[in-house]
Amino acid sequence: MTTPRTPTILDVAREAGVSRQTVTRALNDMADIAPATRERVVAAAQLLGYRPNRAAQSLVKGSGTTIGLLVESLRNPYYAELASELSRAAAARGWGLILCDVGYGTDRDARLSPLLRRVDALVGCLPAGATADVGVPFVSVDNPDETVGDATVWIDHEAGVRAALAHLVATGRRSIAMIDSGPEPSTRCLAYRAFLTEAGLPWSEQSEVRVEESHDGGIAAAAELLDRGVPLDAVLAFNDVLAIGAMKEMAKAGRRVPQDVAVVGMDGLDVGGLVTPELTTAATDRGAIAAAALDLVADLLAGDRRRREVATGLGESLGTRPRRTVVPHLEVRASG
Repeated sequence: MTTPRTPTILDVAREAGVSRQTVTRALNDMADIAPATRERVVAAAQLLGYRPNRAAQSLVKGSGTTIGLLVESLRNPYYAELASELSRAAAARGWGLILCDVGYGTDRDARLSPLLRRVDALVGCLPAGATADVGVPFVSVDNPDETVGDATVWIDHEAGVRAALAHLVATGRRSIAMIDSGPEPSTRCLAYRAFLTEAGLPWSEQSEVRVEESHDGGIAAAAELLDRGVPLDAVLAFNDVLAIGAMKEMAKAGRRVPQDVAVVGMDGLDVGGLVTPELTTAATDRGAIAAAALDLVADLLAGDRRRREVATGLGESLGTRPRRTVVPHLEVRASG
């Protein structure tokens, strides 16, 4: 026997022919709602047997706010550090935080669905296309697809790449390889290519390796670069975890860091200061990311963002989405 599905706010919105935000305002007797629209929404809710959940009620009361944080994997220390910063920033506002590690598999929706009934808004670190309309305000973090979510915290990785490469060039490095991640060249990798071209430095396909974002991936990438025999006096890695793996393999192969090969990472993880030599990195301030994300959440919950409804009330997007930008800064240490 199949258990009937509990109706959601999105079901009410479809039934009434309005946006999710309009349903929230109508059911909570908020301003800027035409009487006819309010009546239509209430009728749709009654027809479907919809009852606002705890999250919807806290939107109106302004208290008991709970934020859901979506991450791909807490095995990546970047997400663990970001979760820590967001937890502290949320607590400072009197908000709660629920963490959801959605993983890399195909069952993301199954992991996400229980969370949506317990939160007022989401802050997400997911790849492009991984989420649709989740039914609550959603601030996307570091997603190249800015159509995901209601607002975006954008990290200017191109600026970080350029700062790292400019430093390597200034210290005399000329043959710079890139350890990238993902099936296709990342934004960071494209910035690397552009910088080398502008600086008149050599580049070839042999200068790049793409691996999984892990310590073992960094080891494998460094081994492959050395096996290729390409000129190499510096390596820029997609993130610090890959960079640390690369340094380990360089040491195993008898290549001194930084004397023979400089290694620079990205993200600025705490662990970068614990390895020997300490890792030079284009660091991103996770505290700044957390503050920007929660500021956007507060704006969304308060209804301060630009209205995205056309005259028909169907909730189509108008104009640009709210966006905050965080620019990485270079932390020069012993590795390069």
